[in-house]
Amino acid sequence: MELKIFENICWGGSKIAPIVDAVLTELNLDDDFEIIADIPSIVAAGVMEPPALMINGTVKLFGKIPTYEDVKKVMEEEL
Repeated sequence: MELKIFENICWGGSKIAPIVDAVLTELNLDDDFEIIADIPSIVAAGVMEPPALMINGTVKLFGKIPTYEDVKKVMEEEL
């Protein structure tokens, strides 16, 4: 599964990465994820409302920090 997190990372680091990591652990998946934080790359990927989570080339969640349950649901749909 290809996972990309798009967000403006301010002081304190990524807000979505720990959620994604926890879901990967629960689902026993060994996938890695990439964090894209620079605005030009975010826009180039077609993400207009960060933060966003892209799975296998499709933006699945965007516009707010998703809940654990939201992330788990979209990942399970891709299995």
